[in-house]
Amino acid sequence: MFKEFNNVLASMPDRFEDLKCKVPSRHKIIGIRTWQINLNPATMPSMAFSTFNDQSRFVASSVSSDHVDWRGPFAAQAGALMVEITTDKGVKGYGLGGGGLAASLIIDRHMQYFVLDQDPLDVESIWENLYHVTSIYGRRGLVIYALSGIDLALWDLCGKILDMPVYRLITDEPKLVIPAYATGTDVKSYADQGFSACKIPLRNGPLQGDIGFSENLEIVHCARREIPKSVELMVDIYLRWDVAYTLRFAEVTSDLGLKWIEEPVALDDYEGMAKLVQQIEDIWIVSGEHEFTRYGFRELLRWQAADMIQPDISWAGGFGECLRIAFEAAEIGIPTWPHQAGTPWGLHLIACLPMFCMAETFGLSQQAVENELFRLLRPTPDDGYFFLTDSPGFGLEIDDKLLDAYTTDRL
Repeated sequence: MFKEFNNVLASMPDRFEDLKCKVPSRHKIIGIRTWQINLNPATMPSMAFSTFNDQSRFVASSVSSDHVDWRGPFAAQAGALMVEITTDKGVKGYGLGGGGLAASLIIDRHMQYFVLDQDPLDVESIWENLYHVTSIYGRRGLVIYALSGIDLALWDLCGKILDMPVYRLITDEPKLVIPAYATGTDVKSYADQGFSACKIPLRNGPLQGDIGFSENLEIVHCARREIPKSVELMVDIYLRWDVAYTLRFAEVTSDLGLKWIEEPVALDDYEGMAKLVQQIEDIWIVSGEHEFTRYGFRELLRWQAADMIQPDISWAGGFGECLRIAFEAAEIGIPTWPHQAGTPWGLHLIACLPMFCMAETFGLSQQAVENELFRLLRPTPDDGYFFLTDSPGFGLEIDDKLLDAYTTDRL
């Protein structure tokens, strides 16, 4: 099996090169634009405004949240970054990154000079050059958020120039029907909507003591009672626990059949994650939502610190890098379930992956705050499944006026 993965990975550049040779005329990149937008309107409704509604400036949110790191101008969620790249023939590609104004500044003052006048079909060499020239101050965080947005916009252009969906640039046998799992607290509703798996957040950790531990247990037991046994259940910890707390939780919930525990401990505690993988047999220990590039994931895998990895296509380096990460993990039998894969970019990635996975979505929300831009960037699954089309690129066209309307801040 692993030999097969290696053969596919090795053949991808040749396939893409063959397709590039068939282009009658090449394009040249003449412009890059960025917009900071809010992709978590349910949590930060006051940032989900539109100038169409006469709300032309940011107003601080009154909604409380434990995830304060989502709120700042450089945060990955509130500071989502849309990148638009335009060619001399008027074709536009769109990519979603993170890092808000800080990432936008990096693109404006540095990265764009290594992208302008280039051929977008040289996406892989552009990525390598951008990674190289920013490596003295990048390699993780904001720089890779920015690079991810650029890379996705370039791959979108590749598909549009070649008049093919991006997944067809990689494989003749894409997965066009993709099962989804729903993240949130309303698990009964998700099961009723056809999802075969649900993931719930657990807010309490060691700082909340035994009372918090008991509340966590009550939440997972209640969720398990509300959904059929055939529906899988996972929990997301968001880095709140330590090794001892996680082992204790896994032991007392062993009868619930949890599929995984996500990001239980601090990001750089590879040793702690490896201990959890070794000592917890029936529950996956998963990580990677906040890991960056093939180099970070190689370290995670070298420690054997995850049963499954979760690169985010908008944060970890973009389409090509996440594809490389997934194939390298598959070589040692580790599956990839991309974080927030239920986006136009993420679904094309899953369509090309070598091992089975499901795409994360946030269910069919009843939140009226979800605006038209949010819905455009978050396709809705049907009866628990996403269905890919054969539209060129990532199948996404965005009106600049819509991006302007939902921009939360700008340089």
